[in-house]
Amino acid sequence: MIDWARYLPAQKPKYLAIKKMVINLLEQGLLSPGEQLPAERWLATQLTVNRSTVTRAFDELTTDGILVRRVGSGTFVSQQAGEQQAQRRVNWHTYLTSQPFQVGQVKRQALQQLIAQQPADLIDVYSSDLPADLMPQFQFPPLTWQDFNQAQEAETRLGYAPLLTAINRLNQENQKLVLPEGQLLLTAGAQQSLFLVLQGLLVPGDAVAVESPSFFHEATLFEATGIRSFGAPLDAEGIQLAALEQLIVKHRIKLVILNPNYQNPTGQVMSLERRQAVIRLCQTYQVPIVEDDVFGWLRFETTPALPTLKQLDPENVIYMSSLSKIMGASTRIGWVAATPQVIDQLVRVQREMDLVPSITSQVMAALAIQEPHFQTQLVALRQQLQTRAQQTQRVLARALPDWQFSVAQGGFYIWGTRAVKPYALAPFVAAHVALAPGTLFGAHQAAFRINFARLNTSQLTALAQRLQQLLNEED
Repeated sequence: MIDWARYLPAQKPKYLAIKKMVINLLEQGLLSPGEQLPAERWLATQLTVNRSTVTRAFDELTTDGILVRRVGSGTFVSQQAGEQQAQRRVNWHTYLTSQPFQVGQVKRQALQQLIAQQPADLIDVYSSDLPADLMPQFQFPPLTWQDFNQAQEAETRLGYAPLLTAINRLNQENQKLVLPEGQLLLTAGAQQSLFLVLQGLLVPGDAVAVESPSFFHEATLFEATGIRSFGAPLDAEGIQLAALEQLIVKHRIKLVILNPNYQNPTGQVMSLERRQAVIRLCQTYQVPIVEDDVFGWLRFETTPALPTLKQLDPENVIYMSSLSKIMGASTRIGWVAATPQVIDQLVRVQREMDLVPSITSQVMAALAIQEPHFQTQLVALRQQLQTRAQQTQRVLARALPDWQFSVAQGGFYIWGTRAVKPYALAPFVAAHVALAPGTLFGAHQAAFRINFARLNTSQLTALAQRLQQLLNEED
């Protein structure tokens, strides 16, 4: 009989010591394939550990294929264990479970799996891009690989020159945003722009402030770069100043990340007075602002034009935007605008990490937005989005009178809230409704985000009916 305590290695945590003990006993021939292991409770007593510690060790050994559980019989060494030990396979389970798994990731996976399955009655208002029927249409000339090679001659350290020129022109035309030469850097999307900023300007352990609720709640970029994030609540005009100032002082905030136009998820527009006040506050504490403006070109015609934070404070605001909301997520073209010193630092990080966007994407994007009819299509898209937003607001207000819905002024999103505890996501997934629950963004009450751009008339009617039924059942 094995003296189990004698073979237990002196290491921590104890469940890893138990795993190593079982593997060592296999290698020494003291355990054989097919042999039964002691009951978990008995073994825990022999090793002077909690039963849960033995259970965890056995669970991982079962996942690794070393052990096998048989209901009603116990735990046994698997028949393949000897072969696995002879081959000395890497324990991938240890690697795959080493990262913290946030609750939001479980919900996102459930929604992404539903969308990937594409059931016939799926209503997808979770995805954050345009549907095919609203996507602008482009005509491209025949291109060869040689054309792309030649295009590299026009590629500067900031990106493909014709695309930089076209973006600058459209920024001026749609937002009156003028960016001096040398202050605009092309990236592979807004997420990469933010990554470059975090990687280039901060160090692990630094803190940033974001809005709450916000797309940046549980952002994996913060975790990947070791950055701590803290949320300040919103009111009707935007981020609350007193709460933001408290965060700046308490956590020594190094960056304030804001989404003032058609905020994700609320669709809210920060008032001019609040923009000016936020600028003054951040100037007082010498904290730079990162302005996320991916919906900047999608302002509805009836919405008053407000200056960007970048226009109000060119020196202290880093501005980010992207083509993905207009041309699709696969476009992977974004840009960041900042002072020359900051741009130099971001260029260095981008090149050291080989994150320069492909010349193919840059050339195709340049051809698309240089088309004579691009601005006309952009205006038509804004009109179509406004029509869908108004229809969605009317239908949902009738179907769900107990809910409050934001009034969209641009972008894609309508935000619904109700002063009760959050609803479970599972019933919505089961009903083939993919929407973004408020908990993904840090909301503490019942809330959801809807991408109204993805709803034609029939889909909107079906969505209202299903939401009405699901929410009534939850109540």
